[in-house]
Amino acid sequence: MNASAHIRRETAVSGVINLILSLLFFLLTFGTSGPVEVWGPGQWVFDFVPQSFMIALMSTIVPGAITLKKLKRGDLAPLAGSSRLPRNLFARAFVLAAMSALAGTAMIAMLMLFVSISVLPFWFALAAKLLYGLGLALIITPLGLKAALEAPHPSEGRIL
Repeated sequence: MNASAHIRRETAVSGVINLILSLLFFLLTFGTSGPVEVWGPGQWVFDFVPQSFMIALMSTIVPGAITLKKLKRGDLAPLAGSSRLPRNLFARAFVLAAMSALAGTAMIAMLMLFVSISVLPFWFALAAKLLYGLGLALIITPLGLKAALEAPHPSEGRIL
């Protein structure tokens, strides 16, 4: 399998998994009906912090580990180039997760401040969280995979 096909497949799988996990965690956090409070600890905007962090973390670690295993077996050829992301899988995952949590939550908070809404209808809050989870996975997974596929420099040693 070539690198582009691998990235597309792993990104699609990651997107579906994160869509399902976003649904489950939303229902566990906010229940199955009723309006959803926007502001405050544990409320809708605040919940983007753990959602963003965990989606980015797992969208980097799981496909990244699969990719590194395929590279080691020779099932995938490394890509030319050099990423600005850390070579170490766990460091790369942490950097992407932290950046996603900060940037994603800040964007959502600014949007909600701009529209000045304090309560969301249940279905809107759910749909927004699902689309966000899917979208974040579709952005982060290929970034992490491209970094994982880039050939390490011989002086770098282990990449996992």
